[in-house]
Amino acid sequence: MLPAWLSFLVILMLILVFSKKELSVVLTIAAIIFGLLTQVDLLDSIILVVINPSIIFLALSVTLIPILGGIMEESGLILELIEKLRVTKKMALILSPALFGLLPIPGGALMSAPIVDQIDPELDPNRKVGINVWYRHVLLLIYPISSAILVSSALSGISVYLIVVALIIPFSLMMLVGYFTLMRSVKSKEKIKKRDLKRVLHNAIPVIIAPVVDIIGRLFLTFPYPELYLFFGMCISIWVGLKFSKMSPIVIKDISKRMKIWRFPLLIIAMFLFLEIFIKSGVAEQFGSLNLPFYLFIFISFFLGFATGRVQLPISILIPIYIIQNSVSLMPILDFTFIYFAVYLGYIITPMHPCLAYNINYFKTTYKQSFKFLAVPTLICLGFLYCIYFITIFL
Repeated sequence: MLPAWLSFLVILMLILVFSKKELSVVLTIAAIIFGLLTQVDLLDSIILVVINPSIIFLALSVTLIPILGGIMEESGLILELIEKLRVTKKMALILSPALFGLLPIPGGALMSAPIVDQIDPELDPNRKVGINVWYRHVLLLIYPISSAILVSSALSGISVYLIVVALIIPFSLMMLVGYFTLMRSVKSKEKIKKRDLKRVLHNAIPVIIAPVVDIIGRLFLTFPYPELYLFFGMCISIWVGLKFSKMSPIVIKDISKRMKIWRFPLLIIAMFLFLEIFIKSGVAEQFGSLNLPFYLFIFISFFLGFATGRVQLPISILIPIYIIQNSVSLMPILDFTFIYFAVYLGYIITPMHPCLAYNINYFKTTYKQSFKFLAVPTLICLGFLYCIYFITIFL
């Protein structure tokens, strides 16, 4: 029988090899094989996960998010929102991918790509790839109902909204670095047309409602499973989205089929099953005993984000190791921010990232040609991350 730590490395390699496949299925199979190799009670682990109300409500909420995205897409509400902002060319190039990035739908990068292309047809296609991919993920970094933040909150024990507040600094850094490396050379002299802010706010309401309901519930109501507030908020958001778009609830069936929404709850269940087996296997204690220096944690975070093309998977591996290594029950928000942002940067730049692959195909270029436009802002942000870390340890 293989040692637990070696079994984990074997499983991790298999996940990396098959990471371009459906992650929910890959992770479920990997969790089962990992449990068999480490002789963990699989049935007990599965039962603990599937009867946990917090996990169930989280899985249901994440299932509803792509449905809302589909409604916002098919109704044209998000496109009209961008048009009514009446902003300059530079701001339009930033906002179009940023707002579409809030819609977690398959091939979502292809929705903003044509708009970016139309805004400035003469712009270098490789720069367009960089702009669309970079800004598609900037706003998503601090969106409180993104699945990555929801899962990270559940794993670390840190409030979703404390995470969002902490990530405002990385968000600001991405905006600033992205502007100077991707946007500064873009010419933008046209006059700004009159905005329709009333219409903008109206169309944004379905996207805003869920986090608002969630915040109110967590602040003013007492319930042992606060994930219920987000689920309730998502239901209201979908209802409002249908009303605003004048669409029949029947469209939810077609949207659900097109979005393959079964993937989303299965991914949540698979991740928590993998986590449960990971903890019971003793691997976290074995890695924790190595007492890895935190600067190495940051590098490993970036590497796993790059290697997997995912955010949730590296986070679900790194947080338990950190918690056990440092003997804490609640992860410090500063350390969490370093790890999360490093994973996020690796995830953005990897060729395994579906958004990047979609953009490269759409703009008819190659990864090698477009790489420098993403590599420069990514490595600058990573450099800032390390500088801030070393400053904090010497203060």
